[in-house]
Amino acid sequence: MSERMSIVDTKLQAELVSKSLELSEKKRKLEEDIKIADARSKLLLESDALKDIEAYKTRFPPEA
Repeated sequence: MSERMSIVDTKLQAELVSKSLELSEKKRKLEEDIKIADARSKLLLESDALKDIEAYKTRFPPEA
């Protein structure tokens, strides 16, 4: 009976390790996707800010 329990425990451990590795990879991929989305968002915000600055300069040119 003890040997059978040991085999069952080993199988359960293997499944847990496999699932843990799978979840770790999913987490890493999700974190990578979030970084990419943040970078794109930042670029869009910077681009819009530069457009706003240029529009302001056009409307209110600096006095010479």
